[in-house]
Amino acid sequence: MGTFQFSQHASVGRTLKRLHVRPVWLVAVGVLASGACAAAGAIDTAWLEQPWPGQRVRQAEVGKYAVRWRQRLSRQDGLFFGVRFTAPTDRPTTWDLATADYAQLGKDTPGVTAVRYLEDTPARQVIQIDVKVLWRTLRLNFEVERDPPRQVRFRLTNPRLGEYRGVFILTEPTVEFRSAEPAATGLDLLTWLKPAQPVPLGLLAAAQRMVILRGTKEFLQGCEAKYRRALGQAADARPLDKAGQLAILTP
Repeated sequence: MGTFQFSQHASVGRTLKRLHVRPVWLVAVGVLASGACAAAGAIDTAWLEQPWPGQRVRQAEVGKYAVRWRQRLSRQDGLFFGVRFTAPTDRPTTWDLATADYAQLGKDTPGVTAVRYLEDTPARQVIQIDVKVLWRTLRLNFEVERDPPRQVRFRLTNPRLGEYRGVFILTEPTVEFRSAEPAATGLDLLTWLKPAQPVPLGLLAAAQRMVILRGTKEFLQGCEAKYRRALGQAADARPLDKAGQLAILTP
């Protein structure tokens, strides 16, 4: 994934890139930096789930999957980005894939030297990640609120980066939009980024869009692989009829 660089707007984009590794991009969480204490109170994302004034909406394909993304840029209000798609896996399976173990992050991401759970309950996680930045270590503490199997809310506040907040919502798929067949679970990832320093929002928005859409494709590939394995296991469990063909079992 390259080396961590910590320089104003580049640091924001590259740090976002790191936080979107594996399924971590879905639940990139967080709240603390440099050993501070977790922010108090619930993570409010209700305003993020509403339509954004002046938003730009587009439909695109990531690999073979159709997705719909929306975006709003404002120097005053920050950068809003969301993506909607559907997965072939049912909601509990999709939830498990989206909230995978963060302990693997350190093994898979250059620069990450340690991952610790400061708190780990079904409703809340606080995860501390040490990232080597040139000659120093940056310590990020992430807070996640979970409402399984429907919603994950997350937040990251860092004096060098600014604030990054979002919500990942699992729902019933809508009829008018499907990424692939079957469409068993609908998903919305909605994020808001307010940089701490003045940055070129257009460049930052393009980088964030690329990272999130790539992460969406990788996540859907994981869902499809899980779905196909489940189909294979179901086929292996079916009895054969007299002609040696798989018998179709009705409920």
